[in-house]
Amino acid sequence: MSERELPVGVEEEILYNGSEDGVITEPFNPKDVDIISQPMTISNLADRLEYGDIILDPDFQRRPDLWDAGKQSRLIESLIIRIPLPTFYFDSTEDDKLIVVDGLQRLNAIRRFIVLKPEDPDRLVLEKLEYLKEYEGYSFEMLPTSIRRRIKEQLITAYVIRPGTPDKVRTSIFTRINTGGLTLEPAEIKNSVYRGQAANLLKELAHSAEFIQATRGKIDSRRMLDCEFVNRFLAFYLLGTERYEGNLEDFLNNVLIRLQKETPEEIDKCREAFFRSMRYARDIFGEHAFRKINADGRYGQINKPLFDAVSVNLAKLSAADCEALLAGKEKLKKKYTALLKNEKFVDIITRGTATISNVRSRHKNLDKIFHEVLSDDSLSADRKF
Repeated sequence: MSERELPVGVEEEILYNGSEDGVITEPFNPKDVDIISQPMTISNLADRLEYGDIILDPDFQRRPDLWDAGKQSRLIESLIIRIPLPTFYFDSTEDDKLIVVDGLQRLNAIRRFIVLKPEDPDRLVLEKLEYLKEYEGYSFEMLPTSIRRRIKEQLITAYVIRPGTPDKVRTSIFTRINTGGLTLEPAEIKNSVYRGQAANLLKELAHSAEFIQATRGKIDSRRMLDCEFVNRFLAFYLLGTERYEGNLEDFLNNVLIRLQKETPEEIDKCREAFFRSMRYARDIFGEHAFRKINADGRYGQINKPLFDAVSVNLAKLSAADCEALLAGKEKLKKKYTALLKNEKFVDIITRGTATISNVRSRHKNLDKIFHEVLSDDSLSADRKF
């Protein structure tokens, strides 16, 4: 298969089949849910937006400009005719800033219409209004004083997740109440909840040349899918398959909690292990790294379970062992190809991939073929231990 024929993207993953082990977990303590109702007006929101107290950060993972000018204008029209807006949800930081959980598009419309300076080319001018046609082409300053006052005094309903709420609880809250036009992906939620050292490491590794080269740039970064791959690597590398209890999301959250507290030295070790793994995955498997062989014999899209099994088992090896695998890569690729053609192995990286047995089995299989090649006498002679 030529490079031009290589499929783009990532294969869809079937995490669980039916009521598999580990899918249902104990709920958290309801007392940990710390959300308050905070009365606000549009004027309050505009002031907070102007002074940067509401974070509309592109790194929040959803584009704030998904609504066109017409849809944004109709939201302003709703304020003028006093139609209540849907509830806003925010996550409060320790320094009293607010991160949007739900309401990003509405806030961006308010920002563009009220907060931006008149000379700003991105300033919203009303268009495609449904009722108030007489105000089409108006900016905020052009509206009558009474209308401007009416907009700014409009009450909104806001709920704020207070600082100190446990990260796992916040993750669940983000998932349940995020109802916008573009719902957050799991990796996007994690980046918002575990912001700081853990989120920064995920993004650094996902954007690294090593990762992009190993995956040949086939993983879309716009919804942080690349960070999900890194998250999986770090979870299985740091926590190990023996500590996996059957709930993948919980497992991925656990390693982020640990990473928030790790020392710079441990973070460096993770970084070095990841880079080493990506380099050898690229050098050994080339353009076929992390790809299944389809029924027609052609290589398919990148497979998440294969990625974590290959990358973690490479990372657990020493540099000398990785060099030995590289020296014996033809023997390794024969074993690897045979494994990818084994129906049982294909099944465990295709269906029920988050079950305990399948997680442990895929990692055990990769460990086995790596060490079979490493035990080859012709390769071991020159290795340094």
